Amino acid sequence: MKGAFEILLFSASTFAQTLPTLPKPETQSVSFNSSFKFNDEQIKLGQLWPDLAENLETVLNYDRSQLANGGPSQDDFYRIDHVAPNAPGQVLKVKHATDPGAWNIPATTALSRFIYTSTTANGTLIPVSAYVLWPWTAKQFGKKSNGKAPVVLWSHGTSGFYADGSPSAHRSLFYGNIMPFTLAQAGYVVIAADYAGLGVQTSWDGSHVRAQYQNRVSQAFDSLNALRAAREIFPDKITKDYVNVGHSQGGAAAWGVSEVLAENSHNKFDDLERDYLGSIIFAPGIDSLIAAPEVFASWIGKDLHLMYPDFNLSDWLSPLGIDRTELLTQIQGGQYVSELLFLANATEVLNPAWNESWYASAYTQFSNPGNRRYKAPMILFQGTEDQGGRPYKNALSTFDSTCKDHYSGAFEFVSLPGVAHFPSMDSTRQQWLQWIEDRFNNKPVGSRACSKSTINSFLPVDNYQKFTTSFPQWAGAANQFFELVAGGF
Repeated sequence: MKGAFEILLFSASTFAQTLPTLPKPETQSVSFNSSFKFNDEQIKLGQLWPDLAENLETVLNYDRSQLANGGPSQDDFYRIDHVAPNAPGQVLKVKHATDPGAWNIPATTALSRFIYTSTTANGTLIPVSAYVLWPWTAKQFGKKSNGKAPVVLWSHGTSGFYADGSPSAHRSLFYGNIMPFTLAQAGYVVIAADYAGLGVQTSWDGSHVRAQYQNRVSQAFDSLNALRAAREIFPDKITKDYVNVGHSQGGAAAWGVSEVLAENSHNKFDDLERDYLGSIIFAPGIDSLIAAPEVFASWIGKDLHLMYPDFNLSDWLSPLGIDRTELLTQIQGGQYVSELLFLANATEVLNPAWNESWYASAYTQFSNPGNRRYKAPMILFQGTEDQGGRPYKNALSTFDSTCKDHYSGAFEFVSLPGVAHFPSMDSTRQQWLQWIEDRFNNKPVGSRACSKSTINSFLPVDNYQKFTTSFPQWAGAANQFFELVAGGF
């Protein structure tokens, strides 16, 4: 009989032989996966001084480091063949199983991408890209689920204004754990349009696809047509019932979805209206142009001629503002790049008479949600500390006037004291997950009227972290991790 010490040695040796072979530790990248530098012509065009140029390069290189496969400018997925589609919601291209190695999505989630047809606000047929984030196990709601995954239609906030601003190409799908990851890990399938102009940049006829920024009608069409296309691609995997969710720019778009469904002129969305379960709106963009014209005038104005052919960017911007908009287009800068670019000379980028232009008021009918009939039920979460409090006042005023003049069913306004723009989703995760679950369970909302409520913090507000202060950064290769062994034990 072997002694205890001999048995112990034998067991340890056997265990060691069963361990996985670990990869050799390598020096990992702690820098950006991009090395953009302005050339002399660009510095001259934007009238950039050294510190401003350096700051812009830092942000731009960070943003480019977050693009999977180099982003739409380099990823062939976003290129489409010369086809002749004839209706919105038509499927043009599908990647059923997108290799997740270049994305930073959670383990046990899966990613699909597709390209489909949508329309601009004035009815022009255009290609749009979208993603689908899949759960490992689909949440089930009795027999009606029938093994399929329940659908959340997600509308994102401002991610950019050009092709590389597409959330489907962002390693963390732009919102990460704040929304899409949380939904997928709770058992929902997330269907999300990039919006026209983000992702696909060249149409089937060779024309350039431009973004209609902050156009709730156009983006509502993009979301609804993405859902219609996804139903065609995955008929045996997703439910027809869906909940509609959006934040910021996407909050206006998601509110726009409910308005489009309520109007449903010419029965364009009959197939989607009957399966709608409700909308969750977070911090919707309202009167954004008026609140921050130094940046929104460029974001909206650069492509406003698509809707109003007589519009000239000089109606809103100074020569410096026009030149910096051209520079922004050259580098495909995102939100923070453009804010640095325009706010650095905030008093010099606007045409002093910009708000006297007819276009400044005319565009609000496309950008501002509310004050129209809507498809109930809806719930709106709004923080009081969102960008100094003005968005809170705008949202509350729009809610009140909508309920007074266009009441269409259950609509709740939820105040979040001490909460800022993005934290409106973090602070209410329990509530909106429960709201979604209740809709799929066909549970009646608390009130069929318009109502108001408040969610206060458990501890004093000043005890809490106000903003997320850390961020993911690409390590350099799909198999590289900090402090984590890829295979685990």
